[in-house]
Amino acid sequence: MKTINKILGITMGMTLLFSCSAVKVTDSWKDVKTTDIKEKNIMVVSKTDNEVARTRFEKDMVSTLNYKGYQSVESFVIFPESISTKEMNDDEVKEIKEKLKKSGIDVVIMTVLRDCQEYTETTTTGTTYQLSAYPTFYRRGYYGGFYRYYGTVYVQSDPITTVTSLGKKYILETVVYDLSLPEEKQLLSVITTVLDNPETLSTTSKDFSKKIVKELIQ
Repeated sequence: MKTINKILGITMGMTLLFSCSAVKVTDSWKDVKTTDIKEKNIMVVSKTDNEVARTRFEKDMVSTLNYKGYQSVESFVIFPESISTKEMNDDEVKEIKEKLKKSGIDVVIMTVLRDCQEYTETTTTGTTYQLSAYPTFYRRGYYGGFYRYYGTVYVQSDPITTVTSLGKKYILETVVYDLSLPEEKQLLSVITTVLDNPETLSTTSKDFSKKIVKELIQ
């Protein structure tokens, strides 16, 4: 599976040719216990090999969470080394959990890239408008003329231009785990978001963080 390094680290580090950027939540589920994480210590993880993307996404998420009254920290503070995007075995997972426990972390909010989809987009430019000339009534009681009395419609159309361009959608999945709960009850929330033609890493990261935190607290 392509990593967020290959997709976001390159395309989101610069302004793309597309002027429109949007982050949309397409699916969201959360357990009733999700609200309890506000009283616990949270670690934010962007699972990527790209340190620029990892740092930007984690910093913005932590900033948004803490502004809302949460207690969170970036994973690069606790794990300065790169976080592997490969599947971990049971021993590796256990080792990470032990380190988190020693660091006082109860909750993990982790974001991974699930898919990247390309599509073509056709944009049509040009203006068509209508001017309806209905009766004009003057103070002296005169109308605007016979034709205007019955109403006429004047239609004008500017030249129409059609442009076809290539777009990309990035599907991200954010999961929330409460490691202080029993194994079978640790999953608290799963949020799926779509990044449609992201402009810059900074703009997209901030927008993404706001959307995720909003889903957690509403």
